Amino acid sequence: MSQRDTLFCGIDIGKARHVACVIDADGGRLMRSQSFTNDAAGFALLRQRLEDIRRGKPLLIAMEATGHYWYALHEYLTLQGHQVIVLNPLQTSHQARKQIRKTKTDKKDAYHIATLVKNGDFLRTVIPGDVATTCRQLTRLWFALRCQRTRLGQLIGSTLEWLWPEFEGHFADPLCATAQAVLRLAPSPQALCAVDLPTLTTLIETTSRRKLGEDLARRLLESARTSVGMRRGNQGATEAITTLLLQLDANKPVRQRLGDKIEALSANIPACLLTLPGVSPISAVSLFAETDPISTFTNPDQLVAFAGLDPAVFQSGEYDAPHRHVSKRGSPHLRRTLWLMAMGAILHPGPLRDYYQRRRKGGLHHTSAVTATALKLCRITWRIMTDQRDYTPEPPARQVSVAAVKTNASPKKRKASR
Repeated sequence: MSQRDTLFCGIDIGKARHVACVIDADGGRLMRSQSFTNDAAGFALLRQRLEDIRRGKPLLIAMEATGHYWYALHEYLTLQGHQVIVLNPLQTSHQARKQIRKTKTDKKDAYHIATLVKNGDFLRTVIPGDVATTCRQLTRLWFALRCQRTRLGQLIGSTLEWLWPEFEGHFADPLCATAQAVLRLAPSPQALCAVDLPTLTTLIETTSRRKLGEDLARRLLESARTSVGMRRGNQGATEAITTLLLQLDANKPVRQRLGDKIEALSANIPACLLTLPGVSPISAVSLFAETDPISTFTNPDQLVAFAGLDPAVFQSGEYDAPHRHVSKRGSPHLRRTLWLMAMGAILHPGPLRDYYQRRRKGGLHHTSAVTATALKLCRITWRIMTDQRDYTPEPPARQVSVAAVKTNASPKKRKASR
């Protein structure tokens, strides 16, 4: 059948209910926007309505990648043999802005999605495979737990700032093992005043592996006696710190267990990812989870844009913005993974560290230079995953040319080089 016979179905995704609309090649509505529930009965209703409308004609279905709510419906329709396209919500939002009247309803959105696919003005979003989906779920959870630990530390710090503001000044890291041990023993300056010097010294020496000792214990006791922290609400603040420390302790083994599971998954991903600079088993698994299948991206610029690392251009008339920031219109998970890998890569000698240092000498701030390094790392990732080869500091073609030069050198030159 010709393209004129193709029908287009747009589905607006919601948490409890979805809305579907079907149009023909001329934009005429064959099925007015209809709501159906996000369960087996709703899916069966949609399937029956589509079969009644299409009558053997080809049907192209499109839906928004709204959170995680589209996964079940996408899998259901795919298993039924339908061709399903998943769109970035930004694309449908752009389509809606083409209308003169400002309207925003689920029914309108379903029609806009169908129109977008009919016009062919869209880009498919990344749909991971089975292994990549597992990796995506676990790595995103791991980073969420990591952010939770950071938030717990911030809550402890904010409580100490008015209960015992001098405490953090005695430690390079206010949440190091020694600091946590002291707070568990005495979560307030009044409680620490009741602890004798030998007991506190022994605790500090044990937790710091004898790197710290009596000197720190004396300073802490003096700080507790002269603290200007508030005494009003002391009991509540003390209980808050104790509770937050318990939550912090509970978070650690959970993250460790999840990290072990993710590292085990690294055996199921392309080995070339583990050769990238600044990589760890967890970041490699996360990188695979957010980019699989790599064939979705036909060139490195598409992967850079998907990560939101492409520069946002602002130009009007003769004005051209001198400072350009990254667009951040992409996957925040992939962007975070690449940025953390870039941070690790610049700590060790290599081409990426040299690149970072050149950008710093060129006047870039540290954060901007790391972001530029992450962008370069993104392009490298696309290349080695597309070629399915290990990362090497020099491109293979250049290595071959250098080897050829050495092979073709005259005996006199080779002798001189020795």
